[in-house]
Amino acid sequence: MRKDLYNWKYQKVGEKVIENLKRKKHDAYLVEKKEDVVPLLNTIMKENSKVAVGGSLTLNECNVLEFLRSGRFNFLDRYNASKDELENIYFEMFKADYFLCSANAITEDGKIVQLDGNGTRVAPMIFGPKYVIIIAGMNKIVPDLDSANKRIEYISPMNSKRLNFDTPCTYTGKCDDCLSPERICIHKVIVESGVRHPGRFKIILVKEDLGL
Repeated sequence: MRKDLYNWKYQKVGEKVIENLKRKKHDAYLVEKKEDVVPLLNTIMKENSKVAVGGSLTLNECNVLEFLRSGRFNFLDRYNASKDELENIYFEMFKADYFLCSANAITEDGKIVQLDGNGTRVAPMIFGPKYVIIIAGMNKIVPDLDSANKRIEYISPMNSKRLNFDTPCTYTGKCDDCLSPERICIHKVIVESGVRHPGRFKIILVKEDLGL
């Protein structure tokens, strides 16, 4: 596909998703490229706030972790924590002002779909932090929930292999509905809308492919 047509498609689909996310009472933003994410976060997030993150390749690709480590925030840095510190961070996440993560899939009508192993990403999304900021590339956009489930079945083995988990899908490349203690697909959450807490979810959609 020609680059101009590619960009046009992402623009049209992105605008549709943003409109539907806003209709569901989320704050939603469409940006051109990953380099636009940190400047936008700079306008959204207050300095000295307590901030936590979920595991995400996208946050790293957008230099979000570097931004959070700037000293301007009380960053609960899960990536530079000991085992004991990490356990405490998981509980402190619920008291955070901002919780940042990506999404496994976002449907065109504005549903956010997440799959998690330990639940340390989906749990604070549902309850606790004052705000949840989701950063996602256009590769996460799918037509509907059926497509979201198919996407998750496709990327879960890739994530298991990336994290060197000893699960059947790491070796077969497909979901086997296993009983492995390192199974990555345990908790599935669908955020239908934000009507109970308008603006709690802030979704930044980037017109590029990011993460898996």
